[in-house]
Amino acid sequence: MGAVKQFDSLSTSYVNLAALLRHLRKENFTGSIHVVMDQYEAEVQLHGADAPSVSEIDTNTREASQTAGAMERLLVHAREPGGTIKVYDREYASAEAAQEKDTAAVEDEAAISWPSSGSEAEVDWTELQDAAGKLIGAVERAVETVGADFDSSFRDARIQLGDDYPFLDPTGNGLVYANKRIVLSEQPGSQAFVSALTECMRRVVNKMAIGKDSKRFRETVAIELAVAVRLRPNGLSEFTTQLDRIAGTRVL
Repeated sequence: MGAVKQFDSLSTSYVNLAALLRHLRKENFTGSIHVVMDQYEAEVQLHGADAPSVSEIDTNTREASQTAGAMERLLVHAREPGGTIKVYDREYASAEAAQEKDTAAVEDEAAISWPSSGSEAEVDWTELQDAAGKLIGAVERAVETVGADFDSSFRDARIQLGDDYPFLDPTGNGLVYANKRIVLSEQPGSQAFVSALTECMRRVVNKMAIGKDSKRFRETVAIELAVAVRLRPNGLSEFTTQLDRIAGTRVL
């Protein structure tokens, strides 16, 4: 991929970032990808076929950090339209960086830190998995009220998201759901876990919310989610900000 110098005009409106990353790794591309969304920014460093590294940039402080689940969060944000994607190969990026060192703009960015590793805040996985089980159970009950097969819809959504969230892939044993409970073979990043299940449940709901009864179905989902919130001592606090997105209507 030596011919790649810089792409400035790529947009998340028509570019699938996950597919682009897979293609560049297959081509042993070395360089970086800069993604800018509304209130979200990240830089991906690609090292040929090796796993890329992601640094998320605070849009206020311009401080960058590498934390667990960064790739998953980036891919979720990049599904939204209107963002920009810039691709730089190593040669171009190095030359540009050398030139920018002489400008005042780069001096303003000198405080950016690029730690080699990071960790998320302490997470109570017993609580998080219980909340996730109750969340899925609420959507499952709503689906059952219209006589549809929840298991097949859940499996389809997991397959669709399996490339971005490997633990969701139903062909593996990363996540097992039964009787309103979740069992994980290993723990992904907590933010990635929440993002993945939110998107998975949103797709299940969207698949069912069709035709003239779509509004009524979404209202049923909202009611079931609200009941789940009230029945848990801590509600569904880990997912509270995502409930409206899942149901497609106001929940609380």
